[in-house]
Amino acid sequence: MRPSRYVSAVNGFCVGIPFIWCSNNLMASFATQAMLYRRMSGDARYRSYEQAAIDWLFGANPWGTSRVVGVPGDGTYARAPHSDVWRLTGTRLTGGLLDGPVYRSIYQNLIGIRLLEPDEYAAFNTGFIVYHDDYGDYSTNEPIMDGTANLAYLLAAMGSGAAR
Repeated sequence: MRPSRYVSAVNGFCVGIPFIWCSNNLMASFATQAMLYRRMSGDARYRSYEQAAIDWLFGANPWGTSRVVGVPGDGTYARAPHSDVWRLTGTRLTGGLLDGPVYRSIYQNLIGIRLLEPDEYAAFNTGFIVYHDDYGDYSTNEPIMDGTANLAYLLAAMGSGAAR
């Protein structure tokens, strides 16, 4: 990993992962790898990028919304995730990490995708990446098991003090 002036110059969020399917898993993976590198080497030069990735997942992103369902409890997070459990029972999938934004070019070429409600984030979906809090969007708003497990590991390490 090398600090990138390019990443910082291109976006104020200091994130540089590719916005492909499961981009939030990539974001959690990046934060995990940076934390493990710092912990094993004692080298903290990437700490700001590690924190930027964590911040992105919890709301410091163009949509101002947490990528984790139900967290924070009184905050802004996905209310209509692409999940039949939620759709059929109304059960909130607290703690589930969402797929995450994708490049507009990916979204526009998906088959069978259709928003069921007006896009409340349309004003923020004007650039090269898009996100929808809509059951009909399986590409950006579906809770993912691998990403949720990854984030659980990262948060457990942070909570135990092992990440310090």
